[in-house]
Amino acid sequence: MPQVFTFAFGDEDVEGGQVGDRSAAQDVDKSRAEEASDQAIAPYELHFDDMYNTVQLQSSNNGTITLPRRELFDIRAQLMAEDTNLDKVQAGLSADDILPRVYEGGFKTWECSVDLANYLLSHSSDLLNILDNPCAIVELGAGTALPSLLLFRLLLCSKPSPIPVRRSFWLADYNPSVLRLATIPNLLLTYALTANPVPLASGDLEMTHSFLTSFHEFLADRNIYIRTAAGNWGPRLAALMTPPSDPYPAETLILASETIYSPESTLAFTVCLDETMRRCEESGCRVRALIAAKKVYFGVGGGVDEFLGALKERGSEGNVVWETEGMGRGVGRCILEVTRGTQ
Repeated sequence: MPQVFTFAFGDEDVEGGQVGDRSAAQDVDKSRAEEASDQAIAPYELHFDDMYNTVQLQSSNNGTITLPRRELFDIRAQLMAEDTNLDKVQAGLSADDILPRVYEGGFKTWECSVDLANYLLSHSSDLLNILDNPCAIVELGAGTALPSLLLFRLLLCSKPSPIPVRRSFWLADYNPSVLRLATIPNLLLTYALTANPVPLASGDLEMTHSFLTSFHEFLADRNIYIRTAAGNWGPRLAALMTPPSDPYPAETLILASETIYSPESTLAFTVCLDETMRRCEESGCRVRALIAAKKVYFGVGGGVDEFLGALKERGSEGNVVWETEGMGRGVGRCILEVTRGTQ
């Protein structure tokens, strides 16, 4: 059973203790979404120092590793303690899995993100070779960021490099509230559970000045850099994730899960992915992209075939590196490695 961690300030997680199934989350009230937001959120960068807090999930393959994630009830508790206007994040804290252009499901841990984390774990020796050198991990549609948490944990457990090398995590989600209340808190809890700078009394993690200072000092000592950005997918978000002023790494690994669940999201995500890969390749950086998804998202027109079609239109292609067939009423899932075309 997953262990639950909360913050020391403090109903029910909409996931019900399980990972989410995005194929069953598409019956959304689009009229409500349009009323709530006539425009998509324009991308903008968020500063790491403005974020804090955290909970748990288990991922296993090629051995077992326990990774943390924050529970929604704890996010609610924090918001109530802050006396925050809940209307701004109400969509993500209600029974709605997705509200287009309002909330894109980032508070939940989706099934394919577990697949991708398991796949990465089974290839951990290859990943360690990447992490030993200047590299960047880019997760688009990060949400609870399970795949990035695994790679962050591998760095936490590795020996410091005798020659300082820069390792960057570039994490993007549509909603800034998801980054502040889920993505970054999960990184903090991963650090607390792995590096163990402070004891976890009764499952609580105190967000003290000394704890946050130790976290920043660890990042500086290991030359680990974290950038976050919020907003809709497209070239502008790609530019925020790979700004010209930032030194390009030797290798960039792009990760994404459950990002192609509708025709609209598939097109926007493909453009953003292509632009991010282009910027990396033109800088001389080696780039690899792994995209986890269900083969079909019933009722909304999204799925792997549609994604492959969008890639083909841009001269790119995707090859299946892992897949599983649906059992019973389940939907088949796969992981694609994307190769960018030259056009």
